[in-house]
This record gives sequence, C-alpha cells and structure tokens, in this order.
Amino acid sequence: MPLLRKLWNRLTSKLFYKILIVYSLLTVIPLVLIISLFYVRTTVIIEEKMKTSSNQTLVETVDKIDGLLKLVEQQAVRIANSFAASKLLNNDHDPETYPLAAEERELLKEELLTELQTELKSNPMLDAIYLFNTEGGATMLEGTTPVLSFPAISYIANLQEVNTLGWAFFTDQRRATSAMKILNRTTELPIGYVAIMLKPEALKETYASYNAGAFYITNANNLILSANDLNEIDQRLDLEAKGREMVVNRRSSYYTGFTYTSFLPKKDLNREIADLAYYAIGITLAAWIIVFLLTFIILKHITKPLVKLSGLMRRVEREEFYQIGGITTNDEIAQLCASFNQLVGKIKYLIEQVYKAELLKKEADLKMLKMHLNPHFLYNTLESVSIMARSQQAAEIPQMVDMLSKILRSSIAPTNDFVPLETEIQLATAYLQLYKYRYKERLAWSIDMEDGLESLLVPKLILQPIVENAIMHGVDQLVDRPGQVAIRAYEHQFDLLLEVEDNGPGFTVSPGGTARGLGTGLDNVESRLKLLYGGKYGVTVKSREPSGTIVQIRLPIILNEKRG
Repeated sequence: MPLLRKLWNRLTSKLFYKILIVYSLLTVIPLVLIISLFYVRTTVIIEEKMKTSSNQTLVETVDKIDGLLKLVEQQAVRIANSFAASKLLNNDHDPETYPLAAEERELLKEELLTELQTELKSNPMLDAIYLFNTEGGATMLEGTTPVLSFPAISYIANLQEVNTLGWAFFTDQRRATSAMKILNRTTELPIGYVAIMLKPEALKETYASYNAGAFYITNANNLILSANDLNEIDQRLDLEAKGREMVVNRRSSYYTGFTYTSFLPKKDLNREIADLAYYAIGITLAAWIIVFLLTFIILKHITKPLVKLSGLMRRVEREEFYQIGGITTNDEIAQLCASFNQLVGKIKYLIEQVYKAELLKKEADLKMLKMHLNPHFLYNTLESVSIMARSQQAAEIPQMVDMLSKILRSSIAPTNDFVPLETEIQLATAYLQLYKYRYKERLAWSIDMEDGLESLLVPKLILQPIVENAIMHGVDQLVDRPGQVAIRAYEHQFDLLLEVEDNGPGFTVSPGGTARGLGTGLDNVESRLKLLYGGKYGVTVKSREPSGTIVQIRLPIILNEKRG
C-alpha cells in the first residue's frame, strides 16, 4: 500500500500525468462499455448458433439412424414373406390344414436358414435373426444367443401393423430389439414372428462423430438402449446431473419411438466465448495504447512550456531570475509565459531597490539584540555566583564557573545563529543546573519533548531568557513551597511550540497577552522572533490557576538539512 500511495502521489503531482490519466479514462471507459455490450450480444449469438448447430447435427444423426433401421425393417419384411418361412409357420400353426412331410419340412428349414444367413451377412449391424411360431418355437442360426423373453417379443410385434417392424422399449442382453408379426394370408391371423437384434457396437458406430457420453438412445422413460459406453445400457439417463455441465438437445423418432439425446459440453461453449473475450480485451488494449500514445505526444507538446515555466518558477524561489523564451504561439499558455516574464522583471527591481535594503536593516537590528542579550545573560549568571560566594559555598563555585564557561562558549560562538532544539534544551538545562547550586531543594525541573523534534532548528538562546524569568519572577518569589519549572516542546498545527511553566505567584497579564514587569528578556525574544519570522510568531504569556505562569513560544518548523 505505501508503494501504491507513493506511485499515485507521483502521478498526481504533475499536470501532464493528470491530463494523461483523465484522457485515458475518457477514452477507455466508453470503449470498455462498447466492447462489453458487443461481448454480451455476441455471446448470446454464439450460444444460439452453437445450440442450433448442435440441434441440426442431432436431426441429421437421427435421420441417419432411422434410415438404417428402415433397412432392417425391409429385411424383416423379406423374411416374413419368404416361401419357406410361410410354409413352416403355417404347418406349426395348423398342421392339418398345412401338412408337411418330414423331409419336406427339413428342406424348408434348411432353405430358411440359408435366407437368414444371407440377410445377416448383408447388414453388419445385425447380431441375430429369429423366426418364432405362436408357441415360441424358434428357428435361428447355430450359435445364436437365445432371446430372454418370447412374450416380450410377441407383445412388441402385436402392437404393430402388418409388415411393420416394431422397436422395443427394452434391450435383450444390451442388444436393440425389434419384432414383426407374420399373418396367414387367408385368415389374416398371426402364425409367427420375426425378431431382429442389433449389435451394440455396430449401433453406436452410427453416431461415432459424437464424443463419449455425448449421445444416447433411450426409450420414453429415459432407459438407455444404446450408448458409447456399453456398460451404461439398461441404466437410467440422469438428465438433471448431465444438464448442469452440458447443453441438452432431445429429439423423438416417430418411426422407432426412440428418444435421441445429445449433449454439448458447456466448456466447449465457454471456450468459444473465452476466445471472444480475449479478442475483445485485445481490441480494447490496442485501442487504449494507440490513444495513450497519441495523447502522450499531444500533451507533451502542450505542457512543455508549462513544465519549463514551472522549472523557472522554482529557480525564482532560489532567487535565480530567468525569463522564459521560445514561445511562438498566441494561446493562453503564451499569455501566461508573458505575464511571468513581466513578473520576473518587477521582482528583480523590487529586490534591488527595496528588499535587500530591508534585509540589511533587520540584520543590523538582530546584531544589536544579540549584543544586548549576551551581557544580560552573563550579568545574571555572575550575580548568582556572587550570591553563592557570599554564602560560603565555595566548593561548588568551580563547578559553576566551569559550567558557565561552557554555556558562554556555546552561546557566543559565531558559527551559526540557529541550533538544534536538543542543543537549546541542553543549554537551558545547564542554566537551570547553575541555579540549582544556589536554590538547592527549592528548585526542580522537568523536560518533555515529543519524539522527532530534536533536530529542528531554533534561534540560539531562545529558551534561556524565558527560563531566567521563570526563576527570577517565579521560583525566587516562593517561600512556602519548592519551585517547579517545566519545559515542553511539541508540534501544534504545523508549528513548533515551546513552553516554560513555573509555579510561582504569577503576574498581571495585559489584554494583548504580554506580561508586565518581566524585564527585557521576554522583549528580546519577542523582537527576535518578529524580525526573523514575521507577526504570526512570538511569545504569549498565560497565568495558571491558582498560581504560576506559562510562557509559550511559537516558532515555524525548520528542518535541519545537514543532520545525518
């Protein structure tokens, strides 16, 4: 997140990037909306097209299978109308009316078996052909698997018209089953049945173009009669389960009564849609890149004078005054550049005629204040040493003098007028320690500085006069309790606040927030701050209830650029 925030701040910090982002969004958003509508509409069309194509394929497959089954019906009609079959079935049904000698019957049976063999070889889909009399006696080729249920065969056959092959709603040992009744031509009564079984492997070859599990032949109750996986035959087709992952197409055959079901995997449908999505995304990205590059080139040309103008304005902040050139247009940007050139010229004049003269005056005033400050501080400190000497505390005087010399060395060093806040607080602490030698248990202090403020720059000796006033006008006036001095440093509303608080008797505060009768120390600090930073900054004195004084210094936050 910090990295993203930094990147975002970087992008939004320049006008060029802002306009580039806005133009890109204004282009991409409508483009995405158009492409999205195109994608949604095309997806619907593709779905409908694929479903229509799947349904058309199913129709063609059903017509193909029905055509092959009609050929099987023609074979059944030939067998039913054959001379040998008619003679044998009539003899079985009514031996007295249609007698046959044993030899003649045997010859007819051999002739019938030859016909069955011929029909069987002519159609590779056929697994077996049976000729039944009305009692269930069967004539079939040697090695043929017997049927499981003759009553079921006769039931299917009796439901059909003359010379019509009926297809069973069940299988016989996984074989699709059909039957046709054979009538006596005189009485038109059934005298037998012809049954034909199809090879499961041959039947599934009729829809070999479908993937495994994508095509089924069932009865009206979804009992599977043929499938790519032969183990699924005679099981129920679970349309609900398969429908969750596939698109279902169903068609019933008027000729056979079978229901043909095909499944189109949704992943195939989704693959087409995914390809379309990638195509739409590709178009969007390509269009965005083209627009982005064109916008980049155009904006670069438009904002180039602004970038140059911004750089020159930053140089003005460093008091480097250069005018912009090379502007050949007459638009608003050219007018802005012309106004900048006029402004730079006027600023140069003001600096030369007024500003530098004022700076020289302030510099002289600050030097006068410092000349007054150092003797004032030295006088008060030496007075404290004199008091201790008169009170015969000579053992501590060398320590005081040593500490005083360090304070003076630091305070009057000409290297810099500004020091880190940490150094300034150390000087104030050293000054308090000097007074500690004099006041003993009558003086205590505390330091409270927020983390991170130690390196901020403050004017040198800005705290010492305030601490001195806290002692001289606060602690020194106390006779009934120890004196307390608290120094605090914290940030408030992007300014640095320094506070020195004492628990002395307090004093009268004027309506303007300044204290009466606190000597020249506060006046010096106030004057220094006004000259350095302007009217917003300075010293505020507050009375604390029931007693005590708080002196608050407001300073701008100035970072120490030389610090590590």
